Amino acid sequence: RVLFRSSITRLKKELLAIVKKEVKKRDNYTCQKCGKYVSGVDCQASHVIPVSHGNNLMFDPLNMKVLCMHCHLHWWHKNPLEAHLWFKGKFPERYKYLMKRKNEVVKWKENDYMEMIKDLTLP
Repeated sequence: RVLFRSSITRLKKELLAIVKKEVKKRDNYTCQKCGKYVSGVDCQASHVIPVSHGNNLMFDPLNMKVLCMHCHLHWWHKNPLEAHLWFKGKFPERYKYLMKRKNEVVKWKENDYMEMIKDLTLP
């Protein structure tokens, strides 16, 4: 059982890294708040609906946006109401999609994670 859990944990980390890399490409390595080009640790793929809310949107690229470290730590997390309203105004269709899906419950198994990784890494 411990091996199973660690295997799923490894797959989750791998999948999240792949999705975050795709989000950074999609957003052209540009902070969606301040417009600054970012790279390395300054380029952060940040969740809109927090991971702590549940796993159903954790790996959904529509639930992420690129923020520079400053905007992520000193604006997004410190001004949640303002950040929420900003996201709703800047990405209205994504906002509607996320609000509709945020309370869905999904129970993924090890094979589900493996399939998602395969789907995202195939050319």
